Amino acid sequence: MKRAVMICGAMALLFVAGFFSYKHLDPQVIRPEADYHIYSLDEMEQLATAIVEVEYEREKSSVVRLDEKDKYPLETKTFSEVKVQNVYKGNVNIGDTLTIVEYYAKWRDLYGSYQWMPNEIYVPLSKGKTYLLFLYQGPTQQPDTYEIIGNHQGKYVIPAAKPAPGLTVAELEIDEDDEAYRQLYKQVSEKYGFGE
Repeated sequence: MKRAVMICGAMALLFVAGFFSYKHLDPQVIRPEADYHIYSLDEMEQLATAIVEVEYEREKSSVVRLDEKDKYPLETKTFSEVKVQNVYKGNVNIGDTLTIVEYYAKWRDLYGSYQWMPNEIYVPLSKGKTYLLFLYQGPTQQPDTYEIIGNHQGKYVIPAAKPAPGLTVAELEIDEDDEAYRQLYKQVSEKYGFGE
């Protein structure tokens, strides 16, 4: 009987440890539904301080400011470093390193691991990928620090090989299908010479 109680206790302990390990290792993604302005290619080109082809280098740091009462994220930013491969607009040179502000972050509290995304579509820049970015530098930004215009709307992954028509959501590097973004991707890829 004692042995059965010990085995049940050990199994319960393993279950609890496994549950908390899973919650801490596998981030729970929080994606608010957001209203945002849908930009045209012309609008993005006019608003852009820089239009650059970049290679993602690394994540530099993150800022997460949580509400004191319910620990809901009030502000999240990740600062990512990219290296410029080509310049289409702006006072930027090939080989420069830029800091990109991405409005997402990961954090961990006692109850688990979380990842906050700015909207239902955005996917962060990732290692080993090349992107065409439409960037804006506000008057209060640090030098060489830029924001992506319209979050996902100003970010276009440049495929290593020319893809077949009808890119998948994964190939577009967005989290859910969005017809407006697909149209923008087609226009951008045709004008800047990549993609479909």
